[in-house]
Amino acid sequence: MTQSPLQLTFEVGMMATVSAFVLAFGAAYFMHHRQFKGKRLLETVFLLPLILPPTVIGLYALIVLGNNGIGGFLPVTILFTKQANVIASALAAFPLIYQTIRLGLKQLDAEWYEAGRVLGGSERQLFTYVTIPLLLPALTSGFVLGFARSIGEFGITMMIAGNIPGETMTLATAIYMATINGDMKQALIWSGWLVGLAFLVLWLSERYGKRQY
Repeated sequence: MTQSPLQLTFEVGMMATVSAFVLAFGAAYFMHHRQFKGKRLLETVFLLPLILPPTVIGLYALIVLGNNGIGGFLPVTILFTKQANVIASALAAFPLIYQTIRLGLKQLDAEWYEAGRVLGGSERQLFTYVTIPLLLPALTSGFVLGFARSIGEFGITMMIAGNIPGETMTLATAIYMATINGDMKQALIWSGWLVGLAFLVLWLSERYGKRQY
């Protein structure tokens, strides 16, 4: 089934953000509560996509997902499919979500946990009734920032998903193709959709985030 760049961008953005959010939350929570040798090295790896060119991340993803990597053991091809779009956007969104949640965890007051333990609360209850409510603004911000990043992903997408019309062409890659083909009108139309979608997401986040404090 063919999809328009707008529809594909939204669907890929949501799937990628949810996937990256789950992984980032788990990683941030683990890193916050564990001390082990090589912790700083691992955290650096998590944050590398923030500073490396997307094409570099895309190159490594291409190698890993190709026939010489895990792609050679899979029954279906991932490269240049919608699934590759999701992986590309998730890779781009993960470090932003991770960093936001990690900073949120660092700001939690230990006194809340001490009070909860004194009152007889279990670790599960502390997580449910202390960590999650206090961390909700960071969780919301992380999800929104991740989604905003995922819908604008370009470099990694071009490396592992390509730009197949109706299949892997997102708004970002559609803008690129329209521009190099000299169709500035279409490029501006696609750009307008992307700007509008990002603006709406951030605006809603600002309104929702203020209610959490």
